[in-house]
Amino acid sequence: MGLGKTIQTISAIKSIYEEIGVFRCLIIVPNSLLYNWISEFNIWFNEISPTLLIGDKKNRYVQLDMSSGIVLATYEQIRIAVEENSNLRKFDLVVVDEAQKLKNKSSKTYLMFQLLKKQKTWLLTGTPLENNLQDVVSLFRFMSKDILSDPNDYLKIKNEIKPFIKRRMKKDVAKELPDLIEQEVLLDLSPQQKTEYTQIYENRENYDSMFEVLNDLKQVCNFSNKNKTSSKLEMLELIIEEVYENKGKILVFSQYVETLIEIEKKLKFQNVNIFHGGLNQDEKNTIIENFKNTDEPSAMLISIKAGSVGLNLQEASTVVLFDRWWNPAVENQAIGRAHRIGSKEPVTAYKFLVRDTVEQKLDVILKSKQQLFDEIIDEQEAVSQKINLREILDL
Repeated sequence: MGLGKTIQTISAIKSIYEEIGVFRCLIIVPNSLLYNWISEFNIWFNEISPTLLIGDKKNRYVQLDMSSGIVLATYEQIRIAVEENSNLRKFDLVVVDEAQKLKNKSSKTYLMFQLLKKQKTWLLTGTPLENNLQDVVSLFRFMSKDILSDPNDYLKIKNEIKPFIKRRMKKDVAKELPDLIEQEVLLDLSPQQKTEYTQIYENRENYDSMFEVLNDLKQVCNFSNKNKTSSKLEMLELIIEEVYENKGKILVFSQYVETLIEIEKKLKFQNVNIFHGGLNQDEKNTIIENFKNTDEPSAMLISIKAGSVGLNLQEASTVVLFDRWWNPAVENQAIGRAHRIGSKEPVTAYKFLVRDTVEQKLDVILKSKQQLFDEIIDEQEAVSQKINLREILDL
C-alpha cells in the first residue's frame, strides 16, 4: 500500500539478472497497473524491455512460450492463454501483483494460474488476509502445496508462513511519512432516510437473501430513495469546504457508483470528477492526471472496487469513506492511495457511520477482521471473532 512493492520487485529481478543473466520471468498484473509497471521498469531497470503480449490468442501464446526473458501480462491474458493451452514452457519465476485476487481457490483464474509451470513464485499484496484465514491458505497453497502441513490448524499456519513473508511496514520503511489521522464520524439518518430504513428492515422477510436486505439498508444510509436527503452529504460538504479553503485535494470513496453520481449532482464545488470501473483507460488516465497536476482544489469521487489499488494520489490530504466496504483490507488500501511514500503532509481519513444502523454492526465485523490480520500477518496479540450476516440484522 504505497511502500514500493513494484520498485522492490524490479530491483530484485535486476539483481538476479546481474548475477546469473537472462532467465524466464512472467509478471502478471491487473490491467489497470500494466503501464505503471512499464513506467517503473523504464526508471529502475531500463537496460531491458519486458515483452508485452500483443495480437490474437495464438500470437500471445507464442510470445509467452518462446520468450527467454521478462514477460509482462495481465490476469485476463494469462487466464485465456492457459485455458487455451496449458503446456507452456516452465518459467524460472512467476510474479503475481495484487495477489489477493487469488484468494478464491475455486475461481477460474486461480485454477488456470495453478497450471503454470514455475520454479519460484512471488506474490505481491498488501492484503494477504481480507476475510478469513482461508485467504492466507489459498495464497500459500498456490505457491506450494508443501508449505502448510495442516491448512486448518491456526497456530501451525501462523508459524509456518513466517519464513515466506517479507512484510514492509510504513513505520519501518517510510519513517519520514507524515501522520495518518483516522476519525470515525457518527451521524444520524435524516427523517426521510429513517422512515425508509425502517420500512426496509420491517419487510426484510420479503427479500430473497439477507445480503439484499443489507445492501438496501446500506444504500438508504447514503441517500433517501424518495427525496435524496442525506446526513452524510451534509457532513461531506462541510469537509470539502474546509479542504478547498486550504487549497487542498480530497478523495471520496463509495461502494456504489450510483452514490458517487448523486454526490456529484449535489456538490456545488469546482473540479469534481468521478472515477469508476465503467470508464476506459484513457478516461481514467485523464482524470488522474488532472487531479495530480492541477494547482486548484480538487475532489475525486472513487468507486472503492475500481480505485482502491494501483492509484498514486499522494497529492490528496483528505480521504472520506462515504460508506463501508465488507473488509478492512480494502478500506486500508483506499486510504493508502493518499497516505503513501511521496505524501508531503498529514492525511486525515474520515469514516462515516450512521448511528443505530447496520453500518455500526458492520463496523464491528471490520474491526474483528482487522484483529485477525494483525494476529496472523503482523503477529500482534488479538482475539478473532466470527460474525455473520444474520447477527448484523439482529434476526
